[in-house]
Amino acid sequence: MSDSPVPNKSDGNVNTSPIAFQRVSEDGAITLGTRVVFLTQASTLAVTLAAPTNPDLDGQIMTIVAQTAHAHVITATDLINGDNDTLTFGGAIGDSCDIYADGGEYFTGNLTNVTVG
Repeated sequence: MSDSPVPNKSDGNVNTSPIAFQRVSEDGAITLGTRVVFLTQASTLAVTLAAPTNPDLDGQIMTIVAQTAHAHVITATDLINGDNDTLTFGGAIGDSCDIYADGGEYFTGNLTNVTVG
């Protein structure tokens, strides 16, 4: 037995599957099924997010993190917490939120300097 804090990927105790992530560096769309999204553009992003209509997406948690200090805007028309359309980031590195897919909509949690509108 080793006391190493770094897991051995071949010992059978660690899930070695990578987490699906996306770096968004230009205006466009977030890919459905992505687990972590990094907003990296050097100016304000305008990004869209489609409805999670596939029942397999129910329960999925997506974490979105700003890695640049801009007021990024994610639009998912009438899909956020009921009839809301946007997630607007406050303009600081580290602004973030979690969104939970369920029933073809998104529900927010753990908002850090992000406004739902």
